[in-house]
Amino acid sequence: MKQLRVLAGIVLMFLMMNVSVMAAEVFMPHLTGGFADWGDYLTVDNTGVAPASVTVILYDDTGTQVYSGAHVVGALGESVIDLKQLSSTAQSGKVTYSGNTLYFRLSLLNNVAGGVAEFRLMGIQSSVLGFFFSDFESVVDWKGIALTNYGASEAAVTLFAIGGGRILGTANLAVPPYSKVSGTHSTWFSDLNMNEVKKIIAVSPVAVLGGIAIASNAASSSMLFTAAVPMESFSAGELIGDFTGVWRGEWDNGGGYSGDIVMRLIQTDDQVVGTADIDDTDCGNVRNMPINGTVSNDMIAFDASFKCGQYLATLAFTQGSRRGDTIFGSYQENVNGAFYDSGTFWLTKD
Repeated sequence: MKQLRVLAGIVLMFLMMNVSVMAAEVFMPHLTGGFADWGDYLTVDNTGVAPASVTVILYDDTGTQVYSGAHVVGALGESVIDLKQLSSTAQSGKVTYSGNTLYFRLSLLNNVAGGVAEFRLMGIQSSVLGFFFSDFESVVDWKGIALTNYGASEAAVTLFAIGGGRILGTANLAVPPYSKVSGTHSTWFSDLNMNEVKKIIAVSPVAVLGGIAIASNAASSSMLFTAAVPMESFSAGELIGDFTGVWRGEWDNGGGYSGDIVMRLIQTDDQVVGTADIDDTDCGNVRNMPINGTVSNDMIAFDASFKCGQYLATLAFTQGSRRGDTIFGSYQENVNGAFYDSGTFWLTKD
């Protein structure tokens, strides 16, 4: 009898382990709770020869669970579940199930314009997500992301906007537990044109993120929603980014003379224009001096000129090397075409 009890215990332990291994989840990173113009539909396809049961769990915008219920899908059948009928406030959710014969799709329907977006649901969470955009002419009015935290704690996330072969900008945000943040690209990158942004990378220290990339025309009659791609890693390198912004620092000729600099720069592709204020020159404080320059990777160079009485002073700021939000470089000043002064400068972005 003892041997039978031991054998029964082993079998029971194996069955429990098998159930644990077979249990699975897929995640719904974006639902339209609170918006009556939209319908949310979960499609479950069962390719097995036996009925299957799935459990749908939904969360509102505060991360509170607003629904949990079991739904049966027939053998070799399919089930379309109207999620708005389960909860009109759900913003995200997940599905738990067992077996390997079930497949899940989420469809978002605009009830007014008729546009529908559909994508397959995945059971993968990640600490690094890639949101990749496709710029088709019929879907160009806006694009954005929905980013969901499936963990029980707040997730700190850094977003990187990328386009033209470089990092255009960064944004830091916190996503509450079991909650979603969503918006167009301008929600986090208001100084960037939509067409500049080709992808957004989300990086967090915790591997509990999911999401989708979203694009649509203005009427929401033509939409493109694609699941965010879990990435192995992402390195921003020295974080070049855009030179657009206000920069403050100093010049120093190495001979005991120095002064403050303020530069207001606007970058378009590899060209930079703007104005500069330079203090404590031999002509006093120079204000709103026009400047023009070029950017190559993490290097910037620009030229400027100003009148000093009857003299024309020209400035060449060169070898400006950017590290994060600080630029270090050198300058040379000529007066009426002849060498006058040189030294170094540094700038830090506001």
